[in-house]
Amino acid sequence: MRALFAWLVPAADVVGAPLTLLAGLWMKLVRRSGVQRLPVSRRTAFHPRHLRQPLDRPRNLPGVDLDPAGQLALLESFRGEAELLEFPLRPPAPHEFGYLNRSFGPGDAEYLYLAIRHFRPRRIIEIGSGNSTLMARNAICRNQAEVPDYVCEHTCIEPYEMPWLESVGVHVIRRRVEDLDLAIFCELQANDVLFIDSSHVVRPQGDVLREYLEILPALRAGVLIHVHDIYTPRDYPERRLLAEVRFWNEQYLLEALLSGNRGFRVFGALNFLRHDHWDRSGWPRRERRRSRRHGGWPCCGVIAPARSAGARLATSVS
Repeated sequence: MRALFAWLVPAADVVGAPLTLLAGLWMKLVRRSGVQRLPVSRRTAFHPRHLRQPLDRPRNLPGVDLDPAGQLALLESFRGEAELLEFPLRPPAPHEFGYLNRSFGPGDAEYLYLAIRHFRPRRIIEIGSGNSTLMARNAICRNQAEVPDYVCEHTCIEPYEMPWLESVGVHVIRRRVEDLDLAIFCELQANDVLFIDSSHVVRPQGDVLREYLEILPALRAGVLIHVHDIYTPRDYPERRLLAEVRFWNEQYLLEALLSGNRGFRVFGALNFLRHDHWDRSGWPRRERRRSRRHGGWPCCGVIAPARSAGARLATSVS
């Protein structure tokens, strides 16, 4: 029987090869057209039965120190909450920030704004860009209005998208982060910001591995690392996995990096604050009226490697 099976499998491989080719071409079409437009195909990708427990439950992460007291103390030290009310819900014009956007909404945007106002970085590097760039520009301009000699070098690494970036006053690098020299990131000093919002997927020779295995260990102490789309201590939400069919895994690499690692310190796990310290996170008032409906706060802030003398990590979740 085993001999017959061993003979049949290669034969079936030859017979089924055209079907395999057609399936590959179909999946390529699905990927390019967007799985959201193909509700039937979307249902074949993942099923809730594959999960051991609901995705919205906090997970046991004994090696990750979220430092709630430190996070709340930093929140209390932020100033400028009233300024957050000046931003409209909807963008008033192209390339202007409004809270109701699809990529960087309330909670995350407000935290980034307040952090830039508080730490006054001299350099900001964004891996990925968009509404975060617009909000960062607002904070930089407000700092400059208060301190006329304040200068912030704002760089966006954006190889493919956002053709309008050059028009908003940032330095744009139209190359993949995998192809850049590490020296760009080694220039960051304490209180400077590295913002990471890339593919969220670990793959051989990809952007996420370059960021976590090469760039983060090379940072100086005290660099603020803002990682977007992190939901720690929960899994990625159901809408990401089931509705959008996004098989992201960056969050788990970040959690592995933080486990038992005193070289990084979490200062803003926003999804954690939203669920566990809603009443004590006294900001932002606009967000507090809407967040229950719009979900969110998927960012994490971390402070850079303490081996260089005391670094911090900030993670954010949207």
